Amino acid sequence: MSRFRGTVESELEILKADWLNKVDLEQILQKKAKTKGLVAKKPIETLESYKVVYRPFRRVTLNITGVRVNDTSQTVSLIDEELAPLIQDSNHRILLWRPNYSDLRTIADDAIELEKKIDFNEDSLQRIIDDMMEERWTSQELDEEMRPKLRRLQADPLTTISIILPRFPGGLRKEQVLIDERKASHAYILATSLVTNCTPRDIITSADIGERVLVETIIAIYRAIDGTSRLLVLEVPGTNSLNGAVKAGMAITRLCKLYVNCRTLVSKSSN
Repeated sequence: MSRFRGTVESELEILKADWLNKVDLEQILQKKAKTKGLVAKKPIETLESYKVVYRPFRRVTLNITGVRVNDTSQTVSLIDEELAPLIQDSNHRILLWRPNYSDLRTIADDAIELEKKIDFNEDSLQRIIDDMMEERWTSQELDEEMRPKLRRLQADPLTTISIILPRFPGGLRKEQVLIDERKASHAYILATSLVTNCTPRDIITSADIGERVLVETIIAIYRAIDGTSRLLVLEVPGTNSLNGAVKAGMAITRLCKLYVNCRTLVSKSSN
């Protein structure tokens, strides 16, 4: 399974965007407030507060075995260190990964510090990575197993016997069950491939958790007329506009909608 290294804080690595103009940021964020009406747009919420923070991620080096036995390689991705222990659903954990950050150049900035101390839980993060690898292995085995079974069930409809004798409902139900099982397993393989920068046929054998990388993030809170609040998270590295940052931050914004404890933790950074 995974082996960890670099758990002791070393030189601070930071991912940030050059285009971000903090002077005009409040005015720009005001434009992200929700409105009502197509022509005369009436604001239905206002920007209550915002802050630029640096959230902690961990660089993950994944060791890969390809189709051939001796075909080994490595890929790199980043995972949200702060929110990872709070997410239990394996599908939602996909939202913790940032594969597109792996190729971005980091900078060192001694003036930037974490807003709060992060207690790095090696066992928790190791369990998350191991769970993903094991579920991916199971999905890959199931995906390969489904193919011959589906071939046997899906007889050629143009054969004489298929034309004369209709297929039995029981066989159709079994086929649909197998198809549904394969859809779920195949979808998980594709999703984990995207977030780990590997291919669906790659087998992830182990993962090395490396150094901490701070990601420049904008956290904005909007207050609606009825008193409810909305959290909007924007991740700026690798983007060239505020709209791009909103899109990049959709994963963490989604997690904050799904999990109250995630929203609470992220919201604290904006106080």
